[in-house]
Amino acid sequence: MRRVITAALASASLGLATPALAGITLADYNGPDLTTAIHAAHDGHPTEATTVYGSTQINVGHDVTFTGYSSYNVGAGTGTETNIDITDGAGFAQINDADFDSKDASTQNLFDVVMDAPDFTAYEFSVQLAADGAVSIYYMLTGGTTWILSTGSPIDQKANKNNQYLLSSDPAESIDKVLISSTAPIFELKQNSINLAGAIPEPGSWALMLLGFAGVGVALRRSRKRQPVLMQIA
Repeated sequence: MRRVITAALASASLGLATPALAGITLADYNGPDLTTAIHAAHDGHPTEATTVYGSTQINVGHDVTFTGYSSYNVGAGTGTETNIDITDGAGFAQINDADFDSKDASTQNLFDVVMDAPDFTAYEFSVQLAADGAVSIYYMLTGGTTWILSTGSPIDQKANKNNQYLLSSDPAESIDKVLISSTAPIFELKQNSINLAGAIPEPGSWALMLLGFAGVGVALRRSRKRQPVLMQIA
């Protein structure tokens, strides 16, 4: 029993010494889609507007929003909105610049998209730009109010290429908003999928559970030792 308690205490001290956030990174990605696809919502909302709606369940309400901007101030958290549209492309939400005209550069005015979804630990997506540019990804931690630039941003991208990216976090932290920002006009954003955050206990929580089990074990052991004495007295 002493060994169990010692191990629990060691785990607790390790949990307290380990930072909760190991880092949130952006990287090129060529792997499989993530566990939860984001679909276009089909619950009566307009499919073309400055904010359009998606869902992590097929034809069930909406729990994701995409908002388009022609310019966005990261520090202030505000920007000039522009129309985007949403469709289902190959089973995933596909976001396009609603005013895009390949022959008229003045209509190519989608440079930033904010995606707001249920808490997640990873986000996969692909972007096609109308010209050579650099893509930067900012994220907002669950409950946070500040945009944070992801490690790995910006990534240079050629025009008319669908580059696939993966934004991933430490499982101990979760994200609920992502800002996709480009120096060149965004033509489309697609292949949207996420890994929803799960209730995974941190090392400190596991240690407290072990201590609790150890305490119950000690109490039961003492109770068994006292039982024969009580029977003799009776």
